[in-house]
Amino acid sequence: MRRILPLLFLSIAAIHAQLALDGGPAWKDFAIRFEPKIEPGDIVVPDDGSSVIDPGVHGNGQRFIRDDKNKRTFGYEVVLEPSADGQTVQLRIEPLRDPQHAFRNGWSMGSLPVGLPKYPVIPGLRPGDTVALDLMVNPSTGQKLVDYLTLYRSGASGEPPHDFSLTDVWITFDKPSLLIDGKPLTSAPRDIEVGGRAVALSISGRGGYVFSLFPNEKLGFRRNGTIESKTLTFQDGGVTFRIECAAPIAPGPGPYNLYVAHSSAIGLSPRVPFGFAAGNIEAFTSQRQ
Repeated sequence: MRRILPLLFLSIAAIHAQLALDGGPAWKDFAIRFEPKIEPGDIVVPDDGSSVIDPGVHGNGQRFIRDDKNKRTFGYEVVLEPSADGQTVQLRIEPLRDPQHAFRNGWSMGSLPVGLPKYPVIPGLRPGDTVALDLMVNPSTGQKLVDYLTLYRSGASGEPPHDFSLTDVWITFDKPSLLIDGKPLTSAPRDIEVGGRAVALSISGRGGYVFSLFPNEKLGFRRNGTIESKTLTFQDGGVTFRIECAAPIAPGPGPYNLYVAHSSAIGLSPRVPFGFAAGNIEAFTSQRQ
């Protein structure tokens, strides 16, 4: 099932990834997978850390889509309302209730996120149904950036099963705080959770770092530090960086070797001293410094 809803912006920004959002108890056992594409051509947009899913501050899912080239951010909220029998849901696309949240958590490109021209309500969705939101259009070429929202049951990604491999291992930062040479950066709240096969950290005035559990010299990763339970530590230029989290960062007790590569990673709002993004290793390091 495919429902097309024409929501048009002024320019194309090819900067996204396939991400998923579980809304928690309020959504019962439903979740959404996001997959942006450029059309025509059915091109899946590569992940470079510029698309962010945030659980939000109101219980709604928040979708932030960054146009790095034009230094702007688009944002909207997603609400699922399951039916009484738990067989269908109503999907609501809503304006951001707290646009400043994007500033405080580093998702914005330096201005308040741009909203959508329309905020549709789609009833009667079942697992496997997909809603297509036309987010941006390039009037000179006719190309569009389309965000595909697919409904599925939590614990079932909707993808075919495959054998577990090392590439399935994630790094997860739950409520991370950052210390530099033992001194915490406290000017930005860290009530977030971000996870992926690679996680990037950007620090104002210092650039970006991409973390992985695996060596990859071709992509610039070097062994530099450790991950042990809820703590990650690495060094750069004689400075020690330490990330402390509310939950274990990697599966198992560790300690594990940490591999780090430099990258432009994610952009930061001028108001945010540091920020995180999760995504694809190759996309992060294609912009390495």
